[in-house]
Amino acid sequence: MKQKMLNRIKPSPEIGVLSFIILFFYLLRLFIIGRLELAPDEAYYWYWSKHLDLSYADHPPMVAYITAFFTGIGGDTEFFVRLGGLVFSTAALVLLYQTSMTLFPDNKRMAWELLFIFNLTLLFSAGCLLQTPDSMMFFFWAAAIFWGSKVIRQGSPRYWYGWGIAIGLGLLSKYTMILIVPCTFIFLLLSSPHRFWLKKKEPYLALLIALGLFSPVIFWNWQHHWVSFLYQLEQGFNPERRDLLQVINKLWAYLGELAAVFTPLLFIAFVIYSVKGTLISLKGNKKEYLYLSSLSWPILLFFGLSTALGKVAGANWPAPAFIAGTILMVSVYHEYFKTRKGHQIFIGSGVALALILSIMAHVHLIRPFIPIAPNLDPTQQFHGWRALGAKINKYLDENPGPDRYFLVGDRGTTVAEAVFYTQNRFLGLDFNRPERYLFLSNIGSLQGREAVLILHNQNAGATRPYHPYFEAFQGIGRHHSIFRNTPINSLTFQLVLGKGFRGNWSPHSGRPN
Repeated sequence: MKQKMLNRIKPSPEIGVLSFIILFFYLLRLFIIGRLELAPDEAYYWYWSKHLDLSYADHPPMVAYITAFFTGIGGDTEFFVRLGGLVFSTAALVLLYQTSMTLFPDNKRMAWELLFIFNLTLLFSAGCLLQTPDSMMFFFWAAAIFWGSKVIRQGSPRYWYGWGIAIGLGLLSKYTMILIVPCTFIFLLLSSPHRFWLKKKEPYLALLIALGLFSPVIFWNWQHHWVSFLYQLEQGFNPERRDLLQVINKLWAYLGELAAVFTPLLFIAFVIYSVKGTLISLKGNKKEYLYLSSLSWPILLFFGLSTALGKVAGANWPAPAFIAGTILMVSVYHEYFKTRKGHQIFIGSGVALALILSIMAHVHLIRPFIPIAPNLDPTQQFHGWRALGAKINKYLDENPGPDRYFLVGDRGTTVAEAVFYTQNRFLGLDFNRPERYLFLSNIGSLQGREAVLILHNQNAGATRPYHPYFEAFQGIGRHHSIFRNTPINSLTFQLVLGKGFRGNWSPHSGRPN
């Protein structure tokens, strides 16, 4: 009896190998997050965390709160700025495992293979390595799927309240979270054994809980003329006239981005097996497959439609679809294709390619070696910011003055990088996008001060848009960002001293008085 219990507790060799590789990637990510300079968006979200508010123009506030929590513990370093993303991504894996075991309780190995495959995708790795709203939303989306799986497998109405809390907190992370609501109700409509929930109070009470949690963001938007909601609508739903060829090219670009972040062969496997699962669920009403399909394909199709009508959706927009979709993919493979030699070779090849690509991507982040032209290498965004901060600090230390300076840039993310790498000594503003600085309630004390302008424009007339705000200008110099021994034009800046700020700009007006 004792031996049987030990055998039940002891993991199989295959699970041991999978867990070792997963642990390896996490140790590698822990090493990387403290060595990379912040990407521009990360610095921008960090800047929010220094000025907490109910919401912000670009996104809801969760990323700022989480960043503030971890930097409050360990300080304003790259490691602690990013630690929240790694923690939430890890917790999301736990929820994925629990969801898999809830829906398919007899296949523990499948649950571990699910975690393994997720860890190999560039999509999930980015969530672990970068601090963005997506990492938080990914966790709460996984939580909502988990509570939904408990509803359909165990039938207890109390699980709906966990679902509602997850949605509310997810909406505080990113607006895309709202898509899980119609997807869940699509499942309830299609699944005859679960359609009775549409007549029960619990799903609707759960939505009220979600609305209550999200209400501070609604209140903030009401205060600020719905700026955040309008910005998101403009970003994602801005129909443009296109001919058929342009639409086809955009859809190919959309699919290409998805294949790149999920890795190519695994994306093909995702499409094949999840479509198979969808067809099985519609024919045989297999509730687990129908649930997972309802929470994946409608989202992929929705953003495919938005791509056809407007601009190409970023790969991170439909990314939540891969949570339920990958569980469906792995389950269908295990149930219908695992014993077929051709499918074994295909999946093995996909996993091997994903493993190689993932290791290469992680190593390239800290020691670039992949032969990509430096100006096209996306990792360039992690370089040159510390040197920019040092150059600004050097100039201002050589020209000291108590409370004399602040920073201005022509892009909000650039300003945030400068604020972070000057050790948060100075306030930073972007005069071009005033709505992004609504969290700064009072900047009246800046009147009369001098500002360091950080401008991408290298021309002599680059300061012309700032003439209404300053009395005079003086050149400081240029900052050249060198990446892989090559100057990066997009990260080269003209530094100018703006003298005598007239105090005629504020985040609430953005125009000279």
